[in-house]
Amino acid sequence: MSAPLWNETELLLGLGAVMSIWAVIVGLDVWRRAKGLKRRTTSPVRQWFVTMAMLWGLAAVSVWAWMASGRTLHDLGFRAGEGLFWGTAWGMAIAFIGFQAWQIRSVARDEAVRGDVRRMIFDSGDYDQIMPRRRQDSWGFFLLSITAGITEEIVFRAFLISFFALILPVWAAALIALALFVIGHAYQGVQGLVRILPVSIVLTLCYVLPGSLWPGIFLHIAVDVLSGIMVWLVLPRDGYVELEGAAAEPSG
Repeated sequence: MSAPLWNETELLLGLGAVMSIWAVIVGLDVWRRAKGLKRRTTSPVRQWFVTMAMLWGLAAVSVWAWMASGRTLHDLGFRAGEGLFWGTAWGMAIAFIGFQAWQIRSVARDEAVRGDVRRMIFDSGDYDQIMPRRRQDSWGFFLLSITAGITEEIVFRAFLISFFALILPVWAAALIALALFVIGHAYQGVQGLVRILPVSIVLTLCYVLPGSLWPGIFLHIAVDVLSGIMVWLVLPRDGYVELEGAAAEPSG
């Protein structure tokens, strides 16, 4: 780390807070999996709101640390772009969303495809801990999707890439932030990590190429919401989905 950066207390405090909370989250997930704790059957409504509060807090700390160091929101990515890179970022975002929407259309129109997706999602043993367990609770996941699309782009793209780019080449800073983002989604299980890698790469490019947050925020929200719609389509119409290894549903 370059000597001048050691004197930027606010930036270092912001990075320390983000990394500490990230380490606790990942550590708890590793501990849970190592203990073989059973997954809950009920929808994690409380967890959604706790997660949203945590994400907004991390985003606020990131913005504060950046601005307290004398830098601007414009430099962080809160700006419009222009030119080839700006167009390329939006083109990638729209193309990725179009592909996912096409997949959802196939699931919605074909019962056999829904059955295949249902088995792939619910029988894998890695069903996301924050995904809904019944249709009527999906609204909470959609709220979380909007929160994650905004806050995770601020933290993992804008702040972390911008911070590490102060001491490393941009490509190296982007790779570090990408790795932290993917590892931070360990709660999604092995299959979830594999699924999230392509969109994580696209999200990183959507920020690095134009230097703007907006294409990535748009893509991130859309991908998460569309994922929620996909799950809604394959959830049972009534009651909770049955998950292998899940804790028994409480009565009432």
